[in-house]
Amino acid sequence: MTLAQFIAKRSGLGKRHAKKLIESGEITLNGEIVTDGNLPLGTFDRLTARGEILQARTARYILLHKPIGILSATTDKTHRTVIDLIDESWATDLHLAGRLDRATSGLMILTNDSRFSKSLTSPENHVPKTYLVHTDQPIPENVIQQFRHGMSFEKENTRSAPAIVELLSETSCRLTIYEGLHHQIKRMFLRFGIRVTQLHRESIGPYLLGDLQPGEWRHIDLLLCYCQ
Repeated sequence: MTLAQFIAKRSGLGKRHAKKLIESGEITLNGEIVTDGNLPLGTFDRLTARGEILQARTARYILLHKPIGILSATTDKTHRTVIDLIDESWATDLHLAGRLDRATSGLMILTNDSRFSKSLTSPENHVPKTYLVHTDQPIPENVIQQFRHGMSFEKENTRSAPAIVELLSETSCRLTIYEGLHHQIKRMFLRFGIRVTQLHRESIGPYLLGDLQPGEWRHIDLLLCYCQ
């Protein structure tokens, strides 16, 4: 959207009025006077008209440790959601960059920047996601090799990229995948008759959970965007 289009829509007085206002030198964009109504307005640009703030959204990038039992959703009438863990007035403006089921704990990223969230969740970007996995029985070598080779998922009509597998014990491993299919890791193990008993996400791309405790969150810097 251009400056003229935004101001016309915001004021309700039409494009002619918006253009005159811009040409008068009474519009500032990110602190600088602008007179070109055709300039694009970014989602997080600060725009003022005659000193009145028309847009001043702050880009937010939140790293959160989701506990087991908390719902990956913005609202729910029955269960607590990840948004409920953020006691800030701006929390309702956030959305989720990927989900975890209620029984899975670990890293979640929330933001109000849709371009950033799409870059993390888009299958074409192959963003790595690392999980700590515990199973109900030993993980045999042939399963590890199959994960490393990649697997077909008929429901989604796709094939997973070769996963990175680090065996930690007979019944646990650190697993890195590059997709975000529904219950993907549980489905991978169930194909071999193995049930996942605990699942915990440790990282998404360059973003690490670190020592953040369950239920805690913090702001993060935009380290990398897979935006095209």
